[in-house]
Amino acid sequence: MRRSKRPALDQNACYPNKKDDRGPGLPFSARHERALSSPTSTSARTPAPSQAYHSTQRTPPSSLKLPPAAPTLGARPHSRLPSHLRSVSQEGAVNGHFKQPETRPISQEKLVDDLEKIYAGIVKLEKKCVETCHQQSQTANKLSHEQWQALIVLHRTLLHEYHDFFLACQHPTASPALRLLPTKHAMPARMCRHGIHSFLELLRDRLPFSLEHMLRFVYLAYQMIGLLMESVPAFYETWIECLGDLGRYRLAIEESDMQVREHWADIARMWYNRAADHSPTTGRIQHHLAGLARQNIVRQLFFYSKALISDIPFVNTRISIMCLFSPFLDNYETTSQKYLKVETSLVTAAGILFTHGFIHDYRSHISRFVSELDGTINRTGSNFKTQGAEMASCLIAMILDFGADENYLWKALCASSEKSRQTPTERQSDPQSGKHPSENPMVKTQLHRKFWEQDGPINAQDFTQAAPPLGNRSGVKFSSSDEVTSYVLPIWLQCTSIVASKAGDRNVLPFLHFTLAFIWSQSYVPEALICLEKYIPWNELALSLNSMSKSGVADKEVESPEFPQPQSGTGRQLPEDFLMRGFKWSQHYYPPQFFDGQVTDEDERLLELPSHAAPRVTRCLWVALRLAKLNRYITYDFQKQWFSVLPLPVVCRQPDVMDED
Repeated sequence: MRRSKRPALDQNACYPNKKDDRGPGLPFSARHERALSSPTSTSARTPAPSQAYHSTQRTPPSSLKLPPAAPTLGARPHSRLPSHLRSVSQEGAVNGHFKQPETRPISQEKLVDDLEKIYAGIVKLEKKCVETCHQQSQTANKLSHEQWQALIVLHRTLLHEYHDFFLACQHPTASPALRLLPTKHAMPARMCRHGIHSFLELLRDRLPFSLEHMLRFVYLAYQMIGLLMESVPAFYETWIECLGDLGRYRLAIEESDMQVREHWADIARMWYNRAADHSPTTGRIQHHLAGLARQNIVRQLFFYSKALISDIPFVNTRISIMCLFSPFLDNYETTSQKYLKVETSLVTAAGILFTHGFIHDYRSHISRFVSELDGTINRTGSNFKTQGAEMASCLIAMILDFGADENYLWKALCASSEKSRQTPTERQSDPQSGKHPSENPMVKTQLHRKFWEQDGPINAQDFTQAAPPLGNRSGVKFSSSDEVTSYVLPIWLQCTSIVASKAGDRNVLPFLHFTLAFIWSQSYVPEALICLEKYIPWNELALSLNSMSKSGVADKEVESPEFPQPQSGTGRQLPEDFLMRGFKWSQHYYPPQFFDGQVTDEDERLLELPSHAAPRVTRCLWVALRLAKLNRYITYDFQKQWFSVLPLPVVCRQPDVMDED
């Protein structure tokens, strides 16, 4: 019998254990309220655990065989209300209302004792769950309906114990030490791993026979995590990422109903986007989003490559990205028929670079991409706004060889980022926080001025220069990461020239904005910009900037040293801003707190509106004016409002990689 598709999840991925992120839990939206509501008749509804922890220990099921009077999925086994909350007036209801129950305060000693009992129960249940899942994964024996029911009860009981532990730790009388216990013992990660993921993997391995039980457990776990998101907001980032994972599981096991698939894809994407809002520099989130973009190969390449060159790269992506590349590298003729030529040629060329394949094959595919780019811009119209920004990002990732450790430009970018971090004392003040130290804007600005405002001209010969490509060498593979860069830079120059030549076309502005922002950010890594400067089409960029419509553009915003950011309205964040944030290089572009406060709604972030035109032109002109102030590449006439190229001998073109030897 044909097995159902399996979601592309990371076996080794460990959920983050963020500390003291106590942002309030966002209320459920209408989109995922439908997911939290009762599923179809094949799914059993699970009631929420009680809002108080339970001091009596619950005994986990010791066997996969259920007794005749087994509890249903809707009942919580072995659950009792704590004695100090149990005394209710015997008079019953008065006028249809119950009197408030009498409560007694709990001592610190009692709380510690209850926590010890709950934790001991968690350890026993974890051991039982791990042993059972491992044992079942080693055998192909088919489980009966009753055995699956017992396993669901076992894991549900473990989830309830975790819930009680979290609530007890945040009891009003809990000491600071008790409140830190979930972080100290990595309870959120353990709950996701032992209570949810391991069992879901077992269920997935037994598809399609376990489909009904897997649906039930996905809904059960989804409701439990939704409850924890509201009641234990300290681990909000972990909960929303786990909800995204559950959405991906539900999406992957739905094969027949495309409407249901799209519904759960939207839910998973919503949670991952919220996770990206909280951790924009974490490459793992981008890795998850790539799995939801399988119908759009350029977007999938964008997310995978972003995961590798984010400020906190996710190295497991180097394995998962081959799910995108392998069909094109192994069976190009068949796979390429499903997509546009401009898309297949770009993805295939990127795959050859990533695997350090044959140079001749790379040149063949990248030539096709360049030849198709101009026509694609004309045909796609406004759709190129989003796709153009994604293509610009993919080309930048290819220049950096997808964040390879030995790549010169990537190493320079990492070293510069480390220099502008906070002082060593500040970095080490909270070693267990698990958060990446942020860049210090003052240090970053001082380093920038120190280099570009120095006396005397800057001699490019004092810096490493990008080596020109060695031509079309048949039968030869890429031998180094820097050789990959040398073959991508001329392509980047050609693509940027083609896009910049579309004078007056607003559809190419996101591509230009993305590219200009990258160039400006490299000025904070001077050795990297000087390495790239020969491959930047300064003439075409200047002509494009001069031809931009300035309708609605305020000169004071363009000429101001402050980053242009309206206090409100649709132009505060542009659609490509959400694509651009989180890269290691984009940390040099955006000011601090740019994505805080008034942020564009999730459903509107990628919508292209007419009101975006003026802010986007303002942004491009502002970046270009900052580049002009470097006094090396272009200059700006404030009276004529005109960009010109400086006639520096270092600004020259290299031989075209497309030319045959």
